[in-house]
Amino acid sequence: MTRTSLRSGLARLALGSAITGLAAWLVPGAWAQTAQPAQTTSADFERQQGFITVVVNHVNDVLGTENLPVADGGGVEAGVFVTATMDEVQIFDRPAAGLQQGRVADPTIAAECISGCPAVLYDAFQRAWLEAAIESTTFTVDIPARVVLAVHHDLPAQTLLQIAYAAAETRPVQPPQLALLVNNTRGTLRAKPFFLVPPGGLDLRQGSAALGLTIEVTPQGYRVSAADSRYARDDRVDSPTVLASLVKQVKKRYPGKETVILVPKDGVTAGDLMKVVAAVQDSFPRIVLSGGQKIRI
Repeated sequence: MTRTSLRSGLARLALGSAITGLAAWLVPGAWAQTAQPAQTTSADFERQQGFITVVVNHVNDVLGTENLPVADGGGVEAGVFVTATMDEVQIFDRPAAGLQQGRVADPTIAAECISGCPAVLYDAFQRAWLEAAIESTTFTVDIPARVVLAVHHDLPAQTLLQIAYAAAETRPVQPPQLALLVNNTRGTLRAKPFFLVPPGGLDLRQGSAALGLTIEVTPQGYRVSAADSRYARDDRVDSPTVLASLVKQVKKRYPGKETVILVPKDGVTAGDLMKVVAAVQDSFPRIVLSGGQKIRI
């Protein structure tokens, strides 16, 4: 399939099956934007299967599915499709930004990007959403509500966050749903949904349902804390196994909590981040990523 036909085909598949859902920011509590589930038709199913087939073929050509992070997830659904190798970010199959060892080659920050994302990413996603808006008018369908990311497991997690924030901050009306393509332990391609802390941080009242654990992820280990100190002490652990045990203890004390905020530091890869997700998701299934944005109470 040519570069032009891949982008056009994926775009129409994404537009045709877009479902407005939860915004990509941290949404528990008062901000929750719950969408009504869409009714699935045979045409929707065919579009979905077509999207998955094209995605798998493209990932194999550009990245190799064996180089995706390993984690469990749900079904792959259509959306704006982004790939990131160690050398380049693509939106559909169009080059969006050059990378050097997985880091954005031109780190100039976009003035409009509240999270501080690189201008080259911000501009590329702005252009992609504008094209999607034009196509949505042409074909009388919705702008895609989801961004599906396929990234190399060695990609710096901070680059993953820059891509995600750029995609989220530039979408018209509300942020998209976000999902990371992963291989599960059986080698099956799955999608791991995740949310983002709002780019300017978040102010919450004490005891808010949105408050949960915060885990800083470093190459040396993990720091577990919470904006509300009643939920967790400031603990440091050095292995995913110990981390899993710790969060299970917290979950027993606060069974109603579902959210964990992961803050990857320099030197952490997308693969490292998914190892943390695997360790905590049984206790805290709502995965929220942060580039250092603050949760204030």
